[in-house]
Amino acid sequence: MRRLPVALILFSHAVVDASQNILPVVLPLLQDRFALSYSQVGLAAALLTISSSMIQPVFGWISDRWGAQWFLPAGIAWTGIFMGVVGLVPNYWTLLVVMSLTGVGTAAYHPAAAMAAAHAARNQRGLGMSFFSVGGNLGFALGPILMTWILLTGFSLKGTTLLILPGLLTAGLMHGYRREIEVPFVGERERRARARAPIPWTKLRTLCVLITLRSWGYSGLIIFIPLFLREERVALAVAGRALFVFLFFGALGGVLGGHLSDRLGRQQVIAASLLGFPFLMAAALTLSGPLRWILLALAGMALLASFSVTVVFAQELLPQHLGLASGLTLGLAFGAGGLGVGMSGLMADLLGLRTSVWILVLLPGLAGLLALTLRSPRGHAEVSAPYLPAQAE
Repeated sequence: MRRLPVALILFSHAVVDASQNILPVVLPLLQDRFALSYSQVGLAAALLTISSSMIQPVFGWISDRWGAQWFLPAGIAWTGIFMGVVGLVPNYWTLLVVMSLTGVGTAAYHPAAAMAAAHAARNQRGLGMSFFSVGGNLGFALGPILMTWILLTGFSLKGTTLLILPGLLTAGLMHGYRREIEVPFVGERERRARARAPIPWTKLRTLCVLITLRSWGYSGLIIFIPLFLREERVALAVAGRALFVFLFFGALGGVLGGHLSDRLGRQQVIAASLLGFPFLMAAALTLSGPLRWILLALAGMALLASFSVTVVFAQELLPQHLGLASGLTLGLAFGAGGLGVGMSGLMADLLGLRTSVWILVLLPGLAGLLALTLRSPRGHAEVSAPYLPAQAE
């Protein structure tokens, strides 16, 4: 494993996702400012998730064909700038436009970064992709804490502009080390030779549905946990810390899951972690006191333990199209989960916030049942074998 490229990708992923995930803390304030319903809140969150995800397979296909290394710094800078102006929007419709445009930057960044991480990991694909994922998960965990601190120090919503500077600095760093970070692609001759390889559509469809259910629950809980806790009269700062615990330990769970998948198998880790999540999260929402914090940490670890593993699973299913595999798992299926967030907002208005949250808790468990039907695309002995194109090494 090449440590410098992996470290740079981990750091940049943290910056991109931290910028994106200030939204759960900002949305309650925007809800009050613009007098929004839960459906409108869900739509704003869903637009960011959908725009950042649905076009990822396109960017992944471009990365497969031409490399498109400039997607890395450009995507980081774009995301930082547009999330930085969220606190300045004058009305709800402008917010929706900004959310849609922000997603383009993250859509460009993620497939190229996942390919670069896989390439740098060499024979330790599960562990390497877990480091890529832990960067994003840490960013998601730090985003709410960072934005809460900005709000509590008196910057108000205009403090979102502070996100622009780290985005630009990180983009400059990635550009400066561009020769260390390789975004591999398959050459024309090899692509033609491999084009006839059969695609396991059944497994691929099952995997995408599984990720959709997991992402629906994950994205929805990130958005609605602060609102759920606010209904319980929990202070904003405490709600931000609860989200941090859930996502921070989720990041640790991602590393553990990636490592275990190299040793025990992809399918086993995916199924066990997702099936265990509903029980842990239900207990965390029901109980109070110190035990709630412990259960939130364990629930986060269980939910995100499979995150990098599903990406590697798809890359092993489509070894000749790493960008497309990354775009599908990180993008299309994740974006479909974002559509579910909008539905959850509608359900919160119709059925109540609590009912909507309990449905979100159950969805990853359904994904775990689907995982029981999957089998790893490679035997255990082959899981760590290199399967990048020869010229990418």
